Amino acid sequence: MTMAWAAGAAVVAAAVWALLVPRITVDDPEAPDLAALVTARSTLIVGVAALACGLALWREPPTAWLLWGPYLGLGAPLVAVDLRTTFLPRRLHYVALAGVTAGGAALAVVSPRAALGAAVGAAAAFAFFSLAWRLTTNLGFGDVRLALLIGAVAGHAGVAAWTTALLAGTVLGALHGIGHALWARRDPERPQHFAYGPALWLGPIVAALWA
Repeated sequence: MTMAWAAGAAVVAAAVWALLVPRITVDDPEAPDLAALVTARSTLIVGVAALACGLALWREPPTAWLLWGPYLGLGAPLVAVDLRTTFLPRRLHYVALAGVTAGGAALAVVSPRAALGAAVGAAAAFAFFSLAWRLTTNLGFGDVRLALLIGAVAGHAGVAAWTTALLAGTVLGALHGIGHALWARRDPERPQHFAYGPALWLGPIVAALWA
């Protein structure tokens, strides 16, 4: 069953990357041309990444895939754009949010408690990252929006999973930041900023493996 869900998420991720990402524009003069990111190779990489993440969730119950499916299928292209450009396109985020929300609504039918946990987790993560965004300059608001997805998929499994997911994402982000800083020091022309979203997005997957 996990293989089927993971494969489905991979197909959706590749399709979104190939068909939707090139049509998205970002209202920012410094925004890159997203269409230039899409190649046969990058489409394959996004699909394989979503598949690998899905297979890592082999212990998750079938009902959890109502959230994991859209989280992987629609979230993987979103954070892939962030990884390549440091932009989290708002329109692509709304597509992912709609998918996770629909999954949460379906989950409410079969497991109201898990759906409530997802809703509370999304709200709590959004509030936490909103506060961090206001207090620091190292977090973009795209990461705050991304917290809605992270909080939902982590929160459905309980407080411990939610906490572990946020902690894991933060640690991965810190490690990425250190590695990027060392890389950037080798050439003054290399950008100092880096994408934080992919690390945060991986947090719930790490938490699921840890459980």
